[in-house]
Amino acid sequence: MALVNYNRSLLTNLTNTTGIVLSGVPLLILEFGLFVAQATNFVELLTTIGWTVTNPSLLEPDQPIIELTILQDGVLVASINQESIQDGGDEPLENLTTFQAVLTNVPVGHHVYQLFASNLQTAQGTITIIGPANISGKVIS
Repeated sequence: MALVNYNRSLLTNLTNTTGIVLSGVPLLILEFGLFVAQATNFVELLTTIGWTVTNPSLLEPDQPIIELTILQDGVLVASINQESIQDGGDEPLENLTTFQAVLTNVPVGHHVYQLFASNLQTAQGTITIIGPANISGKVIS
């Protein structure tokens, strides 16, 4: 097995540098292209998103949920939902979501990867992406 290709997209690798407020509608956050040269392969995707919650609801359920989805050429290939940490005495509530997806035998050719984010429970609080915000992909054959 050898690393054949690598690419990434990032808003920032630092915290407290972006301010993207999420709604209930998926929003394109990051995008990049990756070329696959051989039919037998693995494509590993890794994403990290730093986010905060403000104005958490006092009623159950009291935490908003961030949904992150990755599309390959417009087709959903990975997703994750993560509930915010429990409310504490201080706002904003700071969260960090990292997840990895491994795709096997991706067709040969150029592929576009897109990371979308949304707040699945907008009534439970406001989610703001604050960084880090990045996604990387590597092709291994």
